Amino acid sequence: GGDLNDLDLSGYQREARPPRQSRVRERIKQRKQTPQAVKTGVLTPSTTTRRPGRQVETASITQRVWAAVRALPLNTLRLLAYGVGALLLVLGVIIGLNLFKDEAVVAQSNAIWLGTEWTYDTRTTEEVAGLAQRLRAHGVGTVYAWVSWYAWDATWAGSADGETPFIERDPAVKAFVAQMRAAYPEVRLYGWIGVPTASGAFPYRMNDAALREAVAQFSALVVNDLGFDGVFLNVEPVWDNQATDFLQLLSRVRLELGDSAAIAVAVPPDWTPIGVDIPQPELVTPGTVWDKKFKQRVALLTDEMAVMAYNSGLTTPFDYIPWMAYQVQVYAEAVAELSGGAQIIIGIPTYANELPGHNTQVENVSSAMTGVQQGILQAGDAARVIAGTALYAEWETDATEWTQYLQGGATR
Repeated sequence: GGDLNDLDLSGYQREARPPRQSRVRERIKQRKQTPQAVKTGVLTPSTTTRRPGRQVETASITQRVWAAVRALPLNTLRLLAYGVGALLLVLGVIIGLNLFKDEAVVAQSNAIWLGTEWTYDTRTTEEVAGLAQRLRAHGVGTVYAWVSWYAWDATWAGSADGETPFIERDPAVKAFVAQMRAAYPEVRLYGWIGVPTASGAFPYRMNDAALREAVAQFSALVVNDLGFDGVFLNVEPVWDNQATDFLQLLSRVRLELGDSAAIAVAVPPDWTPIGVDIPQPELVTPGTVWDKKFKQRVALLTDEMAVMAYNSGLTTPFDYIPWMAYQVQVYAEAVAELSGGAQIIIGIPTYANELPGHNTQVENVSSAMTGVQQGILQAGDAARVIAGTALYAEWETDATEWTQYLQGGATR
């Protein structure tokens, strides 16, 4: 714990960093600049507006050409008919090339959590191509692909029980990255690493400098050795009074990676905000939220914040929808105040019942997407920092849920 005011992060703010640009940084910049159908660039099929300035210029030239043609004698017009047709064809090609040149292929904004079925298990080229096709069809251009978790014995594990060391999974993960890049070149690949902070008999450990160093070094391995565009840090649980420890961890990772790679981070919802008129779960202590300043400090150290807007403990979809909308609004408003902060991704649950926190009759793709749409409207101009949604998780998402995702407005 500690006072946020005691933690100086000014040296890590994006605008103060050296202007080094990597492939992933360029992709993020391109995505921010890509015109979309709505302010947020999310939740509706995108329509691209092609350089209006050049359209006006082209229209003006066309008008002048036709004015000159109309002034010609009739016999001259007949002689020129075929030539004009050919000229227009050539002009059309030139204009088309001029309008469409330098249009970079930009990955779509939505994201998904991907498990060991893909990163640890051997998959054929055709299977990975099928995955890439499904992701493209649903506007998913960011993948949080499982790599490892920091086990309680301070080693990086390659299995849920911690018995298999990650080093044994290293070749499989590298193979997946290569296959995915071949099948979906513009995809943004984040290596997903888990860092549990406390659990049962295992005491709180996020205040341990050795843990921070281990996470930073492994994050560098994820990018430099495994070939990911960045690292996705899934550190849980993190409460508001642990802000200083979490920010120091992020700072150490950012220092290790510099600006050469992106950092995405999973963040909790504001479960029970005080003084806010939304449904709140009875099982969660009132005031279980992240302070706005905490959200903003995290945003300044990262590139994407994935809000885990589920496991609410609510009992009806009519309660979950406004609760979800509030999560969209509160994160958007906090980050939109910044200059150069992270983009926000809103988590959408597709996983099975985990009562009492997660009830699929309450929290599902349809109710979640409805809540996101409502939150976008509530956030107003601040919604510009909401980049998309993220399905949790690929291994739980069935054909019906994929369809509901599109019906709910996923970017296509």
